[in-house]
Amino acid sequence: MSDNTVLSENEIINKLLSCEIPQKTVTISRLGIPVTVKGLTGKEVFKLREKCTMQIKDKGRETSRLDEEAFNVGIISLATVSPDWGSSSLIQNFNASSKEEVIKRVLLAGELSALSDVVLDLSGFNQELDEVKN
Repeated sequence: MSDNTVLSENEIINKLLSCEIPQKTVTISRLGIPVTVKGLTGKEVFKLREKCTMQIKDKGRETSRLDEEAFNVGIISLATVSPDWGSSSLIQNFNASSKEEVIKRVLLAGELSALSDVVLDLSGFNQELDEVKN
């Protein structure tokens, strides 16, 4: 903590019990629409990363590779509060099978990357922690 306040165990537990997931609204300028996203828990991000990781065998060697497009689309799908990418009108209009397909068809590659970066920032990535000094 930056103010070097010492908290009791009960105070720490109360803070953990009352924590909220951060949200942010950003505008996709090309479309002129606001998109509200929320941060994701570690469990959600790690489960998605596992789902989007493929095992590849090449010359007897097995390696792992993250499907970045699927990961970015999945991050946006899980974190979007508004708009509802899975609305029936969007799915019908874009002839899509799921909200993930709608996201892929509506957003450009750079927009996918930028929006997933916003979600990852809200989820605590790219943040430094304060060191406790004794």
